[in-house]
Amino acid sequence: MSVVVRQAGYDAVTYSNLDDLKAGLTAEDFSACVLDEPASPEIVRTLSSAVRIAGRPTQFIVLPSLGDRSGVWSNVGCDVLDPPCTSDKLARILFSSVGRSRLVAENLQLKRRLEGRMFDDLAGISPAMDEVRRQVQAAAEHDRPVLIFGEAGSGVSAVGRAIHTAKYGGRNPFLKICCSVLSSAVVEQELFGEGDQPGRFESAKGGTLLIEDVETLALPMQQELAHVLNTGHYRPVNGPMQKPVQVRVILTTHADLDKCAREGKLHPDLHRLCMAHRMHVPPLRDRLEDVGALAEQFLLECSVREGQPQKRLSSEALDRLRRHNWPGNVRQLSNVIARICALTTEIELTRSAVEPWIEQGSADEPSDPGLTLAQMERKLIEATFNRFGGNRELTAKALSIGIRTLSGKLREYGYPPRGGPGSNRISRAA
Repeated sequence: MSVVVRQAGYDAVTYSNLDDLKAGLTAEDFSACVLDEPASPEIVRTLSSAVRIAGRPTQFIVLPSLGDRSGVWSNVGCDVLDPPCTSDKLARILFSSVGRSRLVAENLQLKRRLEGRMFDDLAGISPAMDEVRRQVQAAAEHDRPVLIFGEAGSGVSAVGRAIHTAKYGGRNPFLKICCSVLSSAVVEQELFGEGDQPGRFESAKGGTLLIEDVETLALPMQQELAHVLNTGHYRPVNGPMQKPVQVRVILTTHADLDKCAREGKLHPDLHRLCMAHRMHVPPLRDRLEDVGALAEQFLLECSVREGQPQKRLSSEALDRLRRHNWPGNVRQLSNVIARICALTTEIELTRSAVEPWIEQGSADEPSDPGLTLAQMERKLIEATFNRFGGNRELTAKALSIGIRTLSGKLREYGYPPRGGPGSNRISRAA
């Protein structure tokens, strides 16, 4: 049979048992798999399921045993070559299966490209991030509330936005509210609205509402939120009647909600609701193989934001980043890359450019503490200020801070008020 396949113009690999065949099909791309007299349709179904999970385009061809006219193969989803098997018949069915396999492969590639754009904020090649992306896809298939938890800076909000993007694309509204910076009364008004003034539940209608740091709400507000999510209705503050919840709700937290519940800091109703559908975002130290992909993304973002050519990391600099523990997770890496780009004019970022921005915490690393936080902040602000020729608007935008904050810092460093003589001087930068 393998000789016939080669004579038809195709490469052929033979396997003597089903275990080896399954391992080969899931490890490599084969256009077609010819099964000679399989014992049952279940074997084909199992192999087909395995290759689909592995993202392979393999098509299956079954050669039933001589005299098999049971018709059980018609519902398996494979090509069946009825006996007797001849070289011409096998060549024709191979040609058809290979053509279909190419179409499937093109669709798989298109799907991967679309998913890549969908998950721009979830860069990474680690198995942990593959699992996060899989859970994002699963969460996008339903409308039930989802809890996303992880350490500060790990990207829980980015995962929430990815769920929204996977479900709605860019068509529907995406709103969020951070409970840790607002009082419960303000949160209630912001969520439910007051009188005729719409709240977030109304404004995000048909889209997604992301509620951050849900455990920081007061217990009465936690109970009310759980009641709204369970019943699907809410009442605006001082409003005359209830309204239906027509928004997908995603909750995030950096806390251990089980511990909060045991200590009486989390209402039991909200705790049960959060535990029903939850996702964990792993810390960066548990997926250091993702540092390279994340750094590349942040370098591209800096290039676009500042209108500069994209910088790249040397192999030594990348190795140094990968050996850091990253207690601040992805957010810390993003800040480090932004500061390095702001202070360095070279296209290639070396280890010496990276080193001052990383903590010296390991026993085998230098004990010199380097710059203080205030000194690093000043160096970053002044270097960015110089690069934009004293333009405060562009400087503030590049640093992601307000004009008033920037002007206050410059006054601390001895710069004249905005618009005054010497306010754009550039000789003070380190």
